[in-house]
Amino acid sequence: MTYKSFFTQLLLVTLVTIVMIVLLGMVPALSNFTDLSWVTCSFFVVVSIIMFFFAHRAAMSESKYAFSNIIFGFMMGKMMLTIGLVMGYNNFMQPSTKLFLIPFFIVYLIYTIFETSFMMKLSKMNT
Repeated sequence: MTYKSFFTQLLLVTLVTIVMIVLLGMVPALSNFTDLSWVTCSFFVVVSIIMFFFAHRAAMSESKYAFSNIIFGFMMGKMMLTIGLVMGYNNFMQPSTKLFLIPFFIVYLIYTIFETSFMMKLSKMNT
């Protein structure tokens, strides 16, 4: 996977996510939680870029374990940061309902599918 194809796909995924956030903002029960959706989208764009650069370098590495280590490390790190993001939002904003999790998980799912896709492509680069 080239840098150009990665950034093109990231742009497309981000545009789809933006449309989803805008549409979810039109749902009265979810309209109060668009701020978390925007933060989550921005977070996953940054994480995806960092993950791509590390995984791309690891895919080109001579070590056959480097790529697996990168994937595992990012998976654990992303999970911890994501839990922190949700807990921080819940504690700071104190939403009256747990519906804020719906837009969050939609954005999470979109970027997780994208990250899985580009990681699978990167894993085939050095085989």
